[in-house]
Amino acid sequence: MKKGFTLIEIIITIGLLAIIGTVIVSNLSVSCTRQQEEQYENFKANLEKAACAYIDFNAYASLKSTCQANGSCTVTVQDLLEEGIIEDSDLTNPKTQSRIPGTTAIRITYTNGIKSCEYPE
Repeated sequence: MKKGFTLIEIIITIGLLAIIGTVIVSNLSVSCTRQQEEQYENFKANLEKAACAYIDFNAYASLKSTCQANGSCTVTVQDLLEEGIIEDSDLTNPKTQSRIPGTTAIRITYTNGIKSCEYPE
């Protein structure tokens, strides 16, 4: 008898390797997507925190009182840059890999005296 593999054994081996490769690639794809979503959520949270800090520590107390009186107001990314609260390098959106414009407005809302800041989707 000759030593070696039959055609069936080779086909089954190649099929199993293809299935394993497909599973690995799909898992890596899901992992990358999940990581990108997490980076985007962190990006949003940092901008929201910066806007809330801007309202709390802004030298212009009238902005905070106006915001509280109206129930809401907006702070632009450009305002945050000018005050040095965020840096230009913080403005790259992880989802799109593009820089967000300075005109992007973060909404600050007061409900029953409780402040919340929301980055637009």
